[in-house]
Amino acid sequence: RAVPHDTHGGVHVLNLVEGEEAIVESPTGAFEPFIVHYAETFIVPAAVGKYTIRPHGASVGRECATMLAFVRT
Repeated sequence: RAVPHDTHGGVHVLNLVEGEEAIVESPTGAFEPFIVHYAETFIVPAAVGKYTIRPHGASVGRECATMLAFVRT
């Protein structure tokens, strides 16, 4: 299942810490979907707003987990 996130105006730095791969998508089309793999770090710009992360490829039907870091404003 897709997990909703929202930048709330701050930059998000994430790392895929569980699962082989996941896809990051914008429900509003703010960016092209992209795939991340285990242990990869990726950045979601503040301007994106809402986005989702869900298992992809070999991880479909399995659980994925990310670690999120952000800067408080």
